[in-house]
Amino acid sequence: SGPTSSPTLPKRQPKPSSDEGYWDCSVCTFRNSAEAFKCMMCDVRKGTSTR
Repeated sequence: SGPTSSPTLPKRQPKPSSDEGYWDCSVCTFRNSAEAFKCMMCDVRKGTSTR
């Protein structure tokens, strides 16, 4: 019985470069592309706060 977690893996992995520019909708959490100015699912504007 060895350790359950591998010590060689970092606890937090850096975000992949493919995620650069993508943004998650604050309302429906859908991931939109960088060039999308509003959510493709719920039409909320990019950067709209949840409050």
